[in-house]
Amino acid sequence: MTTIATATGGRDAARPAPADDSNPLGVKGIDHIEFIVEDAEAWRDYYVDRFGMYLRAWGDESTGLKGRKAFLVGQGRVNFLLAQPSGRSSERDALQGHLERHGNGVKDVAFLVADVERALGAAVSAGAECVRDIDQHEDFKGGAIAAYGDTVHTFVERQDRAANHFPGYVPTEETARETSIHFAMIDHVVANVEDMDEWVGFYERVFGFEPTRHFDIDTGRSALMSKVMGSSDGYIKMPINEPSSGNSQIQEYLDEYGGPGVQHIALLTPDIVGTIASMRRTGMEFLEIPDSYYDGEFQRRMGVIDESVDDLKANQILADRDDDSGYLLQIFTRCLYDRPTLFHEIIQRKGGAKGFGEGNFTALFEAIEREQARRGTL
Repeated sequence: MTTIATATGGRDAARPAPADDSNPLGVKGIDHIEFIVEDAEAWRDYYVDRFGMYLRAWGDESTGLKGRKAFLVGQGRVNFLLAQPSGRSSERDALQGHLERHGNGVKDVAFLVADVERALGAAVSAGAECVRDIDQHEDFKGGAIAAYGDTVHTFVERQDRAANHFPGYVPTEETARETSIHFAMIDHVVANVEDMDEWVGFYERVFGFEPTRHFDIDTGRSALMSKVMGSSDGYIKMPINEPSSGNSQIQEYLDEYGGPGVQHIALLTPDIVGTIASMRRTGMEFLEIPDSYYDGEFQRRMGVIDESVDDLKANQILADRDDDSGYLLQIFTRCLYDRPTLFHEIIQRKGGAKGFGEGNFTALFEAIEREQARRGTL
């Protein structure tokens, strides 16, 4: 395996950002991610029960939504919109068409911006395609551009960021409950595409993002290339993957999903050991890591860490040292759906770690290849 990496800065929470050469759209952070699914109620319960999220809002045609029944779930700064086709309308047909082409998956990675008119205008001037003109509802404005495959990016402007208000959705009261599953925000969103450089250029030209890391990974059985695009302040991180072998996990995704799309969403937690132990008790399944991963080489590579190695081993949590002071802990779920497409990563960053677990790539991709072998695709 060959890895080329260049470090960049990073922080744990979004903040307002003015529009300038490095941030021409005035992007503040990720506002929400929208999934199109066959059964929104089932996936609402999935994220509430297994990820410890809260139901924040709901909506259907009776509340003013067109062609959909949907639920907003989340925790901390994480907001997931789960929508299914409903009723009879062109909006319903559009959702149904997305399902027929891709099955369950992500439709929209939406960004919070300072000024939606300025953001959309600047994006179109830079060559992006507008797929939804600006609409305004009280304290919410939104407009969208096309991205890779059928994915879109909605630009959202809010008067009250804390309200999590969505037009046509009825908010629910988010009451505190006892849970040891904790998420703070979306750490990064990974895309699988057919032409990595095309989309690297898109995010450079339209968003002002910078390539911060480059990975060329070859396990001997399959291969891929990846570049990490991110905002200059480190708040937004968007790795972009391209297959470099016909049997790679990226090519399998493209074949199964029917084109480019979001491969995985990483959720940042302040306590990965407690969070994963609790998620396992809910029945959540993760990629299996052999006990040999935690042998003497692990101790030499990681040195002194805050966590018990026995706890990491018991929960099969991967660890990678970023530099002398920082390291990260990470784990990957199995694919959520009935096809090898979307999954989640749970990650904790310690001491200002900025990487993506480069030291774990061999173990991770071997685990993914074991899943491919079980499916008979490798």
